[in-house]
Amino acid sequence: MPPAWYGRPRARAASVRIRSRGSDRFLGARAVPALERVSADAYSRSVRVAGRIVSLSCRFEGGALVAHSAPALPPDVLRGHVRRLFDLGTDLGGFRAVARRDPLLRRLTAGRPAQRVLQFLDPFEGIVRAVLGQQVSLAAARTMADRLVRLVPRAAPPLEGFRPLAFPTAAQLASIGTGGLRGIGLTRAKAATLLAVARASSSGVLDWDRLRHAPAEATEALLTALPGIGPWTAAYTRMRCLGDPDAFPAGDLGVRHALAKARPSGGPWTERRARGRAEAWRPWRSYATLALWASLA
Repeated sequence: MPPAWYGRPRARAASVRIRSRGSDRFLGARAVPALERVSADAYSRSVRVAGRIVSLSCRFEGGALVAHSAPALPPDVLRGHVRRLFDLGTDLGGFRAVARRDPLLRRLTAGRPAQRVLQFLDPFEGIVRAVLGQQVSLAAARTMADRLVRLVPRAAPPLEGFRPLAFPTAAQLASIGTGGLRGIGLTRAKAATLLAVARASSSGVLDWDRLRHAPAEATEALLTALPGIGPWTAAYTRMRCLGDPDAFPAGDLGVRHALAKARPSGGPWTERRARGRAEAWRPWRSYATLALWASLA
């Protein structure tokens, strides 16, 4: 039965079927209070649609995902954003087949639904939050992101009792300058990286629509050419901002800890060894990464 779409006063509403298990934990661990609100059955946040700030609410009701927006978006536009946000357009049959063939992945995914790679609707927000998360805990990254959002407080419309702020645009972040970014607790190097990313985004050097369809190697090269963007940040950006199903952050400590937990024999899990082991998971390494992270929960 196809998804049902219907309207409500002052907002559009949509309903699509989706497994909700795991999404609340993943989003909740990373939620920025100024931007997002997460509960066991709902996710709300601000987004930018064609340059305008919109509030979006997604609620899981009886196995269906019901989405609302304020101001009202056309149903097809709202549906597109929800599908991208929750990675609903991906057929996970290919990943499940890889997991069944691979002993390590089979153990990690046994009895668990395959997780979808939740997406940032704004790739610029995603790469900024990836930079903020470099070599710090999720809690620290969340705090820094919240402070950053409050530096340029643009309110989104209220929706279901929540009025989030909007994430800064590239031009707004660039205007903050090094001093402003240092003022929220960032190192000089991390502030410089954010400014470089903001300038590259606002100038079109980072053309996110083009990068979404570019070869992985070219995207990786362009991202890592920016100061402070290494392979980990580039892989995370490809995975959660560009929808690449085959990104693999081999240097991620969580990935390597999960590999060590799943297979403690054979010596330490170096970045090189992790990358070699993940070759068997192509072209689904982004989803394998989620399975590794989830195994640590």
